[in-house]
Amino acid sequence: MLIKSFVTRQEVLTVDPEHTLSEAARGIWERGVGSAVVLSGEGGPGIITERDLLRAVADGADPTSTKVGAYMTSNAVTITVGWHVVDAARTMIERGFRHLIVLDDAGEVVGMVSIRDMVRALLEDKKRTLAG
Repeated sequence: MLIKSFVTRQEVLTVDPEHTLSEAARGIWERGVGSAVVLSGEGGPGIITERDLLRAVADGADPTSTKVGAYMTSNAVTITVGWHVVDAARTMIERGFRHLIVLDDAGEVVGMVSIRDMVRALLEDKKRTLAG
């Protein structure tokens, strides 16, 4: 099963490195997602996750003034819509990721997949296989 068959098609939550941690956290909370893509125009996309926000709080960072750029992962590991779900899951497990940014063939961000998305997709695929 390829990533393109289940990649989250909703508008991807994006933030700028100059946004505050509070702004990023608010967006993540309101959208009910676990991360946001950070677009800066330099290099590949970055990512800020719930774990990054928790680390910032543990460090004592002021979320209303600390910038996303201080806690984000720059040039995040990305995958393309043509990746197989097993390869994406292996990458997530080996690297300790819970989210991967998905790019189209032109290198544009088209989605985000979480480990939850992949488990759900694999279970649905298995159910179809057993039923069919």
